[in-house]
Amino acid sequence: MSVRSVFLIVVIALVAWVTPSVAQEKLGDLVASGGYEWIIGKWVATTDDGQKVESSFDWAADKCVVLNDLRMGDFKYQGIVTLSPTDQQAVDEGADSRGGTWKGTWSAEGDGLVHRVEHTSPDGQVRKGEIAYDKVDASTVTIAIYLTDSSGNRNSEPMSKLTYKRQPQAKAAPTNAAAETVSRSTDYQKLGDLVANGGYEWLMGKWGASENNQTYELEHKPILDKHAAFVDTKIGDLKYIALIMYVASRQEIVEFGADSMGRIWKGVWEQDGSDAVTRSECTKPDGTAMKLQHVYTKIDNDGFKVRLYAVGTDGSRGSEPREQVTFKRQKPPAQTK
Repeated sequence: MSVRSVFLIVVIALVAWVTPSVAQEKLGDLVASGGYEWIIGKWVATTDDGQKVESSFDWAADKCVVLNDLRMGDFKYQGIVTLSPTDQQAVDEGADSRGGTWKGTWSAEGDGLVHRVEHTSPDGQVRKGEIAYDKVDASTVTIAIYLTDSSGNRNSEPMSKLTYKRQPQAKAAPTNAAAETVSRSTDYQKLGDLVANGGYEWLMGKWGASENNQTYELEHKPILDKHAAFVDTKIGDLKYIALIMYVASRQEIVEFGADSMGRIWKGVWEQDGSDAVTRSECTKPDGTAMKLQHVYTKIDNDGFKVRLYAVGTDGSRGSEPREQVTFKRQKPPAQTK
């Protein structure tokens, strides 16, 4: 089945329809109890050849999520870190501006942290490594990158080690959409290509709805030179963050997200006639999982309808939707002269 015409995935934020689960320990609790809050913030280093490297870690979704951002020259990476409900381990997934996808785990190592990562390139090649974070003082950290062998053992010497300085907090500057979405030529297909070819660029922007006694606020924006999409959502008191990636080697669009109730969401997208369908699995803080399907139907360039279906134990979709919501595009405020 073609993967085109499936960028409607970005409205997975309708997860708020799912029955709430019992709150358990979240990522913020684990970070605080371990004394690792020092890593939160923006850090900057300079390589031997004078290139600036920026690394930042920011809380999101009521400290159930950390956003991990890295920029060096024309290379950009965005990842989402959250707590796995099944084993209470910090896990993450991410994407970069060169078509690579990443997944990994975080754990304590002495007084520092180690990030064990697996990178898959657009042609399917897999590389593994470890990134060690060590606190020097409140304003200084070192970050060392190691390759690992086939047995998973870390090389004795890092391939790179830099000293980073904490940067003062600053008010976020308005995003330059044109600058964010400028693309460089690639020899592989990326998410932005699927969006353009499928004609679903209309879905970008801010959306709102007020139905089912809930107020919905969604923002969808392309990131990483259109190699991925970022979803930031508020539905009542619920907050949801997701990263949408295209795995070129599998020709599959995948999603990894987490919400402020401590749930993890993973899904894939498929085309179903003129609609798009997300097939998602939600894992609650108690480790139990449930499967859902969202069906997205375009009304016009300023509106779309989403229907939520339960999925039975045999994998079949229910005959009638549990809920449905109609979204309207939110116009940017008029600029004052």
